[in-house]
Amino acid sequence: MKKCVAAALAAIMLLVSGCQATPEKGVVASKNDGVFEAALEDRTSPTLAPEATEQSPTAKAMMKPTIASVIHEDSFDGQQEGVRFHVKVAEPTVPGPMPVLRVRPLELDGELVHKVAQVFYGDTPVTEYTGQMTRADLEEALLTEKQEYADWQYRIEQDPTIDADDRDYVRQSFEERIARLEEAYAAAPETIEQKPLDWQFHEQSYYPDYYGAEDNGSRHLKGLGQYNGRDYALNAVKRLGDDYKVQRLSFYPYVPEDMQDIAPKPTEPPQVGRDTARAKALELADAMDIGQFAVVPDIAMEAARENVGFGPNTVWLTPVYGGVPMTYHFGGLNIAANGGDEYATTYGYEYMTFDFDETGVTSFTWEDMHQVVETENENVQLLPFADILSAAENQLRMMDTDYTFTRIGGTILSVEVTDVVLGMSRIRMKDSATDYYITPTYTFYGTATTCDENGDPLQFPVYDDAGNETGQTQSLTQIRELAVINAVDGTAINVMKGY
Repeated sequence: MKKCVAAALAAIMLLVSGCQATPEKGVVASKNDGVFEAALEDRTSPTLAPEATEQSPTAKAMMKPTIASVIHEDSFDGQQEGVRFHVKVAEPTVPGPMPVLRVRPLELDGELVHKVAQVFYGDTPVTEYTGQMTRADLEEALLTEKQEYADWQYRIEQDPTIDADDRDYVRQSFEERIARLEEAYAAAPETIEQKPLDWQFHEQSYYPDYYGAEDNGSRHLKGLGQYNGRDYALNAVKRLGDDYKVQRLSFYPYVPEDMQDIAPKPTEPPQVGRDTARAKALELADAMDIGQFAVVPDIAMEAARENVGFGPNTVWLTPVYGGVPMTYHFGGLNIAANGGDEYATTYGYEYMTFDFDETGVTSFTWEDMHQVVETENENVQLLPFADILSAAENQLRMMDTDYTFTRIGGTILSVEVTDVVLGMSRIRMKDSATDYYITPTYTFYGTATTCDENGDPLQFPVYDDAGNETGQTQSLTQIRELAVINAVDGTAINVMKGY
């Protein structure tokens, strides 16, 4: 039974996953064949009343789509036998002007990193953190590496089934790391001079490489300073290559390498009030003066929970465009194998995270920042929601054609479409390696549940950590992001590939 539960769970994830093979053109994704661009030119909404457009930045940042009283209900079967869809959603109302924007990566530089870091460090000194080790540190690291090598060799002798090529690879890796540590030890200083951080990015070769990390073309800026009476590290990295781009700025408690093994293991912090944490995260983001951000709704986080780990005290933010928050999608880098798909995503989706405990912020991350370079349409006309709903249902019907759904006996999969959010999403621009559109989209959420032939949820045993049945049962249900529909041209968006 335990294997059956795992099989069913995997099947649900395949069925409702956003990472799908490219379906037939015109059914799921038009790949920006000109329809979207034409809509931008031909379909601008009538001018709204002044009170709808003249809102303060704070009011626009907090503005959320409201829910109208119009309820849409429908039921239909998927193309594969045993998959049933049930739709009951409230139609969102348009909160105000909905723009279409052109964006591209906003390159991190020292000035921007400094501005963000001051929110945490204030005016306290920040020193350069290169990761350089003293002679004593390297001696300890060298002894540890040699001991691990000896332990590995002993384990290998007890397991002759390990492939010879794998043994050679691991052996070579250990020997290369030991050789690098020995070379560094011979030239290591007795003490490390602490230098003020220059707020400049450096090539990877600027930082000591003790373990043979491969250079992937990234540049780094690393600092160390005091926040709330303890050491916090600052780590910024950027790589803007043609093949893929990564930009990340993070701030977190610093633990020296020689203390990591003996440092107290982190315990689950007492939960911080959710409203308090969200308000504080928005306050900090506003103090950074880097744009407007909004809290990711609970439904989007629940839909991402299977793929994204976050604690009870984590707050996620997404940027706000024209007063409308960016919808959070689990996606990010999805580089096409062998470069075969020009629409593969080479840059992640922008978001921020803050972690809190009772003392305040414990960590911060800002990923894959963007800048607006052009407004394509200040207030684009959206398709009627009936057309959007029809497109979403067509997409749902197609979802189970690319994968074989493994059912247990005569069971069925019941997909309940329960929520729809009007927000903004990102799509690739045709023939552009750097730019993207930010466009209004409707994102449909719901649950997928394994049921018996009568439609009643099946109950599966609950196991403890040792793999023993506890006597309790649970149904197999997941909250998922089911479909993302472009509100301008009605095409479905594959958020993993960016079109």
